[in-house]
Amino acid sequence: MNTSFIPHIGIAISIGGIIFKVGQQSEKLQIIGMKVDAQESKEIHDNDNICEIKNQITILKTDISYIKNDIHEINNEIKKK
Repeated sequence: MNTSFIPHIGIAISIGGIIFKVGQQSEKLQIIGMKVDAQESKEIHDNDNICEIKNQITILKTDISYIKNDIHEINNEIKKK
């Protein structure tokens, strides 16, 4: 039986434990004045920015379509004269 994988399992468990403890301590860092942001907060902020940009592009598209209509009407009036 090959037991060379047992140390690798121990290493993985140790690293997982360290990462878990760092996460627990991050809550305590906020108490002493250090700010800790989670990745989810960044994603929400990015999604808000993307939605704002999309809304502005939609407004610009609408404005451009109105300008196109106005130019078309002006051209029709010029052609009539």
